[in-house]
Amino acid sequence: MLKARLTSLLGLSCIVLSTACRQTSEPLHTKSPPTDSSALPPIHRSGVAVAVPARAGAVEGTTQNSDEFIWRLFAEFAAPASATSPSPVIFETWASDADTFTPNPAWPDPAAPKKFQTSRLLLATRAHSQSTIDVKCAPPGNAAVGGFPTTGTPSPCIAEEVKRNKDMFDYIVSKALNTQAGLQMAFKKIVKVDMPTSSVSVKGDWVPVSAMLQWLPQLGSVERVRQLYYTNTADSTEYALVALHVASRQNKNWVWGTFEHAMTPGRCDDLGCFDTFGARAPAVPARNTVNTEYGLCEKTPALKAVMDEKKLSPVWQNFCLKSTMVDYLAPDGTPYALGNSVIERIVGNGTVAASSCMGCHAYASFDATGLPSAAALAMLPYNPMGPPISTVLQGSKTFSFMWGIVNLIPPSTK
Repeated sequence: MLKARLTSLLGLSCIVLSTACRQTSEPLHTKSPPTDSSALPPIHRSGVAVAVPARAGAVEGTTQNSDEFIWRLFAEFAAPASATSPSPVIFETWASDADTFTPNPAWPDPAAPKKFQTSRLLLATRAHSQSTIDVKCAPPGNAAVGGFPTTGTPSPCIAEEVKRNKDMFDYIVSKALNTQAGLQMAFKKIVKVDMPTSSVSVKGDWVPVSAMLQWLPQLGSVERVRQLYYTNTADSTEYALVALHVASRQNKNWVWGTFEHAMTPGRCDDLGCFDTFGARAPAVPARNTVNTEYGLCEKTPALKAVMDEKKLSPVWQNFCLKSTMVDYLAPDGTPYALGNSVIERIVGNGTVAASSCMGCHAYASFDATGLPSAAALAMLPYNPMGPPISTVLQGSKTFSFMWGIVNLIPPSTK
């Protein structure tokens, strides 16, 4: 039964978490594409508009819109953790899935070695395969769609890292929500899971530097990768951070944002890119030709000032905000879509144009067994958009939009 539950995760197109390490050198300089600030056209299927790209909205308790809010949050957690060293950055010192969802949770030592995991999204899409091995860096689910290499030595792969800040970690642990038994008890006691507003979750996808040179040969050298990407070492292998998802509990339904590196092929494909605070070009339309480079998302003076204040490395200027999301639906009732070209498309084998951070995470829940119900998991292959279907969540308690509880499914039953 549990194997069926995890198999149901096929198509998971949500947000969870990330990291990075070395800070060095200059930002990328390439020509920005022509842009306009008008709304991009809706996404159609058979002539019917099924989704529109998510756009910035209001953030509770602040006058900032979600683009500005997420960028300011980004500048805080991407800042060096120590004034004497450029790495680690702050979010690298937060708790991982392994630190959190275990019978013996522990806030990590900032100096602890970096540990990656296989993308939970990738494991979900391959749960039916008897040959699945939970290695920490695995070939992505749909390498071809993003032109990602499939051969080489070592084998090209993508690793994942999920991090949660201290307030979120403390809430989960203090209420014993980090184990299946604890969730069973929470279900019996009718405990409502609602993370504190200060909670922040980050998910990132990492590529070995050797694979980066295969994927983007124009980089030319390892040193150039280090100049343009934030890198870190895990198990003696140097990785580059290529994609980053962010979620903040500042809103009741959370504030969602996704970032891609400027050099990622096709980063604005399908949905376009929107950034009303950090990018000089606030709207970049998707092109008809897939996997082309969209150029530098040149930063505004306002964002540069924020980055300078937090002493961010110049490499972070090469990261582009794809968009933010605070509502299920656009004002006209059409579902909003938001997905990442690496996390959803290449790794998860999903469709960016049919992805919704909020729509997916709304089904994060557990039933009397202390695990997500089969009904909730069965929604994920359909890349759910729009508000959750209440009947699907009957008999379950929501887990405050966080799918980290899938880590509690016993490995032997996956």
